[in-house]
Amino acid sequence: MTTITNSRTGFKPSPTAYLNLLRIFACLMVLTVHSGEFFYIGPVGNIIRTHHIWVNNYGSFMRACVPLFVMISGYLLLPIKEAPEVFYKKRFTRLLIPFLFWSAMYAIVPYFKGEFTLQQMWQGLYIIPLNFNGPAGHLWFVYMLIGIYLFIPVISPWVQTASKNFKLFFLAVWVFTLFIPYIRTVYSEVMGEAFWNKFSAVHYFSGYIGYLILGHYIKDHVRLSKAATAVIGLLLVVVGYVITHFVFAHQLPFAKDLPELELSWAFPTINVACMATGLFFLFSLIKIKNPGLEKFFANVSGLTYGMYLAHILVLVVLFGPINNWLHNNSMLVIPVLAVSTFITTYVLIKILSYLPGSKYIVG
Repeated sequence: MTTITNSRTGFKPSPTAYLNLLRIFACLMVLTVHSGEFFYIGPVGNIIRTHHIWVNNYGSFMRACVPLFVMISGYLLLPIKEAPEVFYKKRFTRLLIPFLFWSAMYAIVPYFKGEFTLQQMWQGLYIIPLNFNGPAGHLWFVYMLIGIYLFIPVISPWVQTASKNFKLFFLAVWVFTLFIPYIRTVYSEVMGEAFWNKFSAVHYFSGYIGYLILGHYIKDHVRLSKAATAVIGLLLVVVGYVITHFVFAHQLPFAKDLPELELSWAFPTINVACMATGLFFLFSLIKIKNPGLEKFFANVSGLTYGMYLAHILVLVVLFGPINNWLHNNSMLVIPVLAVSTFITTYVLIKILSYLPGSKYIVG
């Protein structure tokens, strides 16, 4: 890929610098999703329906956040250039140790705040190898990412040798699986599923692995003009958002639980995949021509993993004051809380990054 050199400064803009900006935006999207949860999820997991308009307006768009992270990984990591053991050591050192540290914090901090008993704190600690503890629900993402990273060296040789059409075949089957959440609203078990078999005919093509392959496929095989990229990207975002928003509004009056309400908010759905792909295309049009700005975005992007791990501890502290200040107005509280949490968490993680051995805390 050709880069253009600024003749006066000698600066060569990185052709993938936009991925740092996209990762930062995806991080802000996650924080916006979690900021909205105060307005539709009750204390025992019940549905609150009084603020649904702005919860839907913001939340439906932000569902592309997790797929974007996985697509970026596929774009940057596939195929791997080192031996599997080197890949695992490098990736899991950065991934697992900070994850274990912050997982422990989500058990210890509630204890010192008087929200956990000593028994609950210990339970929150020893459950970590099996699953996240109560306050750390957002860490499901890391367990998913662990699975993705484990699989990358397995699929990497196929990525290197498979033809464009073969990869497209894989993605076509994967796209079919993105409709299954909607098919299940009519037929609860599909393509061989039964109580003795939870793995359908297309199970191994499903889930987040498709986003990984999609990110790689865009890098290696998608060549569009700027105009086509803009038009297709915008169209995908709009179509995906309209479907996501409409289905959430449709489900709201009769949904008995959160999974039923969040049908169109599931990350492996066709509408969310449309939004994620569209945003990926649109961000690829961004060219960062200032070296200082490119370095700044790279630095912030490098801290987003630590920010993701820590942000719930900040979010729950800021919600009360901000909600009171803005009089429980969800239209204002959700974005203000998300941005405030982003800035505060960034400052916290930035300070921690100066400590010796900080990579084991912030990633």
